[in-house]
Amino acid sequence: MDHEQRTKIANLLDPEWAARVVRNIGHIENDFYHAANHLSERLMTEGALAIEKVVKEPWQVVENEWTPQVVCPEWKMVRGVGTGDMWLEVSEISTDEEENEHTWIAAATRAGPTQLCIELKFRRGLQDYAETVVDDAKAIATLLKQGFVRDEENLVLYVPIHIPGELLAQAFEQNDLTPVVEPFGKAMAQAIIAKPALDKLLEQVRSAAKRN
Repeated sequence: MDHEQRTKIANLLDPEWAARVVRNIGHIENDFYHAANHLSERLMTEGALAIEKVVKEPWQVVENEWTPQVVCPEWKMVRGVGTGDMWLEVSEISTDEEENEHTWIAAATRAGPTQLCIELKFRRGLQDYAETVVDDAKAIATLLKQGFVRDEENLVLYVPIHIPGELLAQAFEQNDLTPVVEPFGKAMAQAIIAKPALDKLLEQVRSAAKRN
C-alpha cells in the first residue's frame, strides 16, 4: 500500500466513529452475525410461509437456499432443464455504491441502501434481452401500473416489500412473526395478479432472443 492509498483510507475514517467501533467491536460483531444468520433465517422462513399461503396451482413454490422462488409452468424453459425462462423470487435491490453485503433484516426494514422485494428473474440466456425490453417504458407500462417498480440501474422489475423496523423488533420480542411478514405474501400476490402482463413481457423477451 503506497502513501496515496494510505492517505485516501485515512481521509475516509471518522476518528470518533472509528474509536466507538473499536470500543464496541465485540457487541457489534455479535449483533451483526446474529442478524445475518439467526434473525435473517427466521425472517425468511416466516416470509416463505406467508408466500405459500397465496400461491395456488398452477403456480409452485420452489425453495432456493435462502430465497423462495415462485414458478409458473407456462414459463418453463423451452429447451433444457432449469427453474424456467422467467420466475418470481424474493430478492434484494441494493443501491450501495460500496457494494457491501447487507442482512435480510436490513433489506426488509430498509435500514440502509438496500430493500427487500419480489423480483422478476430471467434465466441467464435471456438476461440481456430482458434488460432491453425492461428498458422500454412502453413495454412495461402496464406492469408499472400494477405495482411493479423498475430498478433504473440494473434494469430489473420488482414489487417492493417493506416491514417497519420497530414492528419487526416487536415481533421478535413477542416471538411471533406471522402478522409482520404479511408484506411477503401481499407482494407476491400482487406480482401473481399481473400474470397477463408478465406473459406478454416474456413473449417479447423470447421473441427478441429468437431474432438473434
